[in-house]
Amino acid sequence: MNWIDYIVIVIFLLITYIIAVRGKSKEESLDSYFQAKGSFGWFLSGTAMVATTFAADTPLSVTELVAANGISGNWLWWCLVVSSLSTVYFFSHLWKASGVHTDIELVKLRYDDSDFLRGFKTIYIGVLLNVIILSWVNLAMQKIVQVLFPEISSELVVTSLMLFAFVYTSISGLEGISKADAFQFFLAIGSCILLAIFSVQYIGGMEVLKQKIKPSHLTILPSMEAGSIPLKSFLGLIFIASWSSWYPGSEPGGGGYIAQRILAAKDKRNAVFSTLWFTLAHYFLRPWPWILVALVSGILFPNLSPADSGKGFVLMMKEVLPVGFLGLLVSAFLAAYLSTIATHLNWGASYFIQDLYEPFLSRNKSENEYLRVSKLFQLIISILSLIVTFYLIDTVSGVWTFLIQASAGVGFVLIARWYHPRFNSYSEIAGFIFPLILFKIGKFLFEFDYLGLLLFTSIGTIICVIIILLFTPKVSKETLEKFYLKVCPPGIFWKNWAIANNVPLQTSYISLATSTYLFIGGIFLVLGSLFSVGHLILGNYSYLFLSLPSVIIGVFITIRFFPK
Repeated sequence: MNWIDYIVIVIFLLITYIIAVRGKSKEESLDSYFQAKGSFGWFLSGTAMVATTFAADTPLSVTELVAANGISGNWLWWCLVVSSLSTVYFFSHLWKASGVHTDIELVKLRYDDSDFLRGFKTIYIGVLLNVIILSWVNLAMQKIVQVLFPEISSELVVTSLMLFAFVYTSISGLEGISKADAFQFFLAIGSCILLAIFSVQYIGGMEVLKQKIKPSHLTILPSMEAGSIPLKSFLGLIFIASWSSWYPGSEPGGGGYIAQRILAAKDKRNAVFSTLWFTLAHYFLRPWPWILVALVSGILFPNLSPADSGKGFVLMMKEVLPVGFLGLLVSAFLAAYLSTIATHLNWGASYFIQDLYEPFLSRNKSENEYLRVSKLFQLIISILSLIVTFYLIDTVSGVWTFLIQASAGVGFVLIARWYHPRFNSYSEIAGFIFPLILFKIGKFLFEFDYLGLLLFTSIGTIICVIIILLFTPKVSKETLEKFYLKVCPPGIFWKNWAIANNVPLQTSYISLATSTYLFIGGIFLVLGSLFSVGHLILGNYSYLFLSLPSVIIGVFITIRFFPK
């Protein structure tokens, strides 16, 4: 690190702080602090989403996946494009129509007897899972510091960065955070593209890379050869995990900070556009620079252990970047880290205040008091995440895999609650509890492999949810009518219910048929674009001519059916 690199980093931190603090809402209220008063256009909303999913852990995790299974190892997260596109066309407009403050608050609108479920989800997602997510982001940052600054305590650096994120997050609220996110995202992705160019040039170009990497590591789709992701795992990810597993940023039916940004959009059209832009940026724009750097790191640093393979990405920065550019890449990692930490602190606090503290623990207090408590909560989960980081977890991709497997099946109820009036709060509680129980049984009692564990957990959860439904009461007509008239969910089940209960029929912003057409078009567009860029970079021109028509079909369907 040269003094020029340090100056670049300091300038980045100053710009981030200024943008966040100056960009905050002028009104000091819960609505502005957690939802920006619903003022976001699609670009700011969608860019804030993609900035949050681009954390410091992401390039390191991709490097771990590529080291283990080549390019095809990325299907561990590429499979979630199914869930993301479902959110775009089936759920984003429904979230915006609901008018809730958080996605957890939806259960109050949708079910009777929702208090326990609301409190349970606040603790489970807003505290426990949120701390786990913050911890793996901290772990990635810690590994980066260990490589770049081995003479400095990585614990001290990560703690200081967490404190910096807490300070500007607690001051700025969602609007300031999102404006900082937009700046941080474009800095981070631009810097990673530069690193990929320097890395490939460093070893002599793409032809040299292709000669030194075994062919199975260069296939985008899984290969039967060793070195690629196993075909069974690929099928399990595509057909089961893609819709059934809860994962931050790709929750089935939408949710989490994605729902928070949707609810902050101006209207339904901006809500749909924002999630579409997020999905394109997340799966199409970002992956290939990381993958190229990961492939080159495997050539230059072949002896890294599986637990340390992610460090190869950071070692590439030290190896190939000239003075000034190293500071830029460090700033890019800081940008990725800070954008994710800031969002998760604000999002978790929105759950705690609006779904637990205000409605149940301390009613009818001033908004200033609720804001003070929210900042205290953010500080507490910051400290908890640091403890988990330093003492309890080892690899980032390992936590990814655990979340996908241990939540298989919850997607069933999170999706079905929008389309069938029979689902109640008991079924949703079951949808969150049974995957954890079944995962433990399948893993330690039956010792299932990856596909077997996904099947056992997801199918078992669905069966348990249906059994719970058979023995628990229906949601009252009054609650369902309020939900139906406000959200206007599409589908035959709601139509039949409305007719049977003499409720005026409602028209959804996007019909179920149109959503299906757009979803199919989105699959063609996003995956076709992902494959086309990959084949172009790798020089697979025959495959490129097969994937380009998919992009054209996807663009045509999207333009033809997108709501005007």
